[in-house]
Amino acid sequence: MPPPARSGRPARRLPARPRLPKTLTAAVLPRDDLADEGHLRRLAYSDLDLAERDVTSCDVEECLFEGVELRGGVLAKSTFADCRFERCDLANLTTTSSSLIRCELRGLRTTGLHWTDGTIRDVVFDQCRLDLSAFRFSTLTAVRFTGCRLTQADFTNADLRNARFDDCDLSGAQFAHADLTGARLRNCVLAGVRGVESLRGAVIDPDDLVALSYALAGALGIVIGTGDDADDQPGDRSGDD
Repeated sequence: MPPPARSGRPARRLPARPRLPKTLTAAVLPRDDLADEGHLRRLAYSDLDLAERDVTSCDVEECLFEGVELRGGVLAKSTFADCRFERCDLANLTTTSSSLIRCELRGLRTTGLHWTDGTIRDVVFDQCRLDLSAFRFSTLTAVRFTGCRLTQADFTNADLRNARFDDCDLSGAQFAHADLTGARLRNCVLAGVRGVESLRGAVIDPDDLVALSYALAGALGIVIGTGDDADDQPGDRSGDD
């Protein structure tokens, strides 16, 4: 008997946890600052200001970031692997062709984060403020969003196969041309979601379908009415015999 054909859909799995060593060296600036062609490893960044850095090809491995300012920076072709971020500010951070691998981001302010044309693999976003963020043209593998505010987030052309969204506010989020095959959305706010056609293949809890139904109706050109509209009433027959 021939082997079964493959569907091309990656298997759903939990994100792998960061491989952080038990002992880390305290980071000191400017020695341990983000820099072009930099390689930072096994460092603990605590309450440091790394805001508005403009960096290309910086690799950061096995590091802990607590209360760190990373807002307004520009990162290109850079990688964060096996890192944990807690209570950090990544608002308006812009990255291109960069990677997040085996990372946990918890309690972050990330309004306006742009992670475009990049890779996010084995990553947990927990209780993060991600409104107005953008993940356009990025590939998200084994990624979980929990309790996140993702209002007006932009996932255009993103690969979200088997991603998971739990207890998230996705009001007004854009999913145009995204792939959500096997993605799971549970207890999420979906009012005003755009690109709703791309939700084909996603698994959505029944309780979330009420708000989503309006977006689906709009995408299909369905007009929702009560049947008692004025244009449905009989015409004026006062002149009839």
